[in-house]
Amino acid sequence: MSDKPRVPQDVEQTAGFLGNLVNQGRLVWRLLRDRRVSGWVKLIPIAGLAYLLSPIDLLPDFLIPGLGELDALTSILVSLKMFVDLAPPQIVREHLKNLTRRTTSRRSPSEPYIDVPYHVVDEDKTEKEPR
Repeated sequence: MSDKPRVPQDVEQTAGFLGNLVNQGRLVWRLLRDRRVSGWVKLIPIAGLAYLLSPIDLLPDFLIPGLGELDALTSILVSLKMFVDLAPPQIVREHLKNLTRRTTSRRSPSEPYIDVPYHVVDEDKTEKEPR
């Protein structure tokens, strides 16, 4: 058996989902800033954001509580997905490769390190105790 404490699988899945969501956000940001991506394609996430901020909804909030917020969330997620899908595939692959290289280089230290247990000694207690 290994000495490492086992992390529950649902925690790992949640962390993986959130990490993937952050990477997708970074990918969208990089594609928006890339001059090689067409301006027409860049209008898709802007249109999704405009719908999110506009007072006009397909499903009004007062009609079915909770569903109005879901249509706004769905519209922004669909617009971001369409943006990535319609961006040139070679540019998307290039940015994804750079993102994965960046995250893997952060996880593995390039320099050796020492991992040792330590004990903090309270100097005030040692001075007050009689010898």
